Amino acid sequence: MMYSSSCLIHLERLISMISSNFILSKNDLTLIDSELDLKTALEILDKGNFLSLPVVKNDTFIGVVAKEKVLEQLMDSSNELKLVSSITRSDIPYLNLEDDVEEAAHLLAETNIPFVAMKDDHQHFIGIITHKTIFKHYAQIFGINKGQKLIVNTYDIQGRLALLTDIISKSGADILSLIIDNPNVSTNVLKIIVRVECSDLEKLKSDIENAGFSVRQ
Repeated sequence: MMYSSSCLIHLERLISMISSNFILSKNDLTLIDSELDLKTALEILDKGNFLSLPVVKNDTFIGVVAKEKVLEQLMDSSNELKLVSSITRSDIPYLNLEDDVEEAAHLLAETNIPFVAMKDDHQHFIGIITHKTIFKHYAQIFGINKGQKLIVNTYDIQGRLALLTDIISKSGADILSLIIDNPNVSTNVLKIIVRVECSDLEKLKSDIENAGFSVRQ
């Protein structure tokens, strides 16, 4: 079956959009009301062994409160009745369901935030994406604990990746995932991590090596 380029682009876009599987629903979260006092907030954080929690006001997400900040304030007993809103961090970015998973991963990797907040099509707060959910996603993409892993080293020459996948395909193996690790290193050598489902891994390894690749498991 042939697909038009516009259809393939649309399909790629749908795949990269943020799935509800990534989102911890607000209905399953412990939320802190912005009008709570710090002493009560600390009790909630302690009870759930949380380091931070989303802060809401009238069901609207306004930021995050960190246990560390609460403890700092409560070192002075006169701050016990101080409101959570006074120490809420409000620069937590929002994403929508139409945004890419990669954007959520980039925000979590490059900024000092505990999670990314999510909105629905009507701009209502629906939950959060955490480092853990992103890690699980990429672990699944990488095929961790699935199939058999080969680490293939080759010079960065045009056509080598196509040759490698062709050898694997002709062997009857299925590629579960293929990752190029550190493609911009100065040695001009690529490290390719490929996971396959294969009935004869040793023969596949031999075929790849005979094509001039270095292979280890």
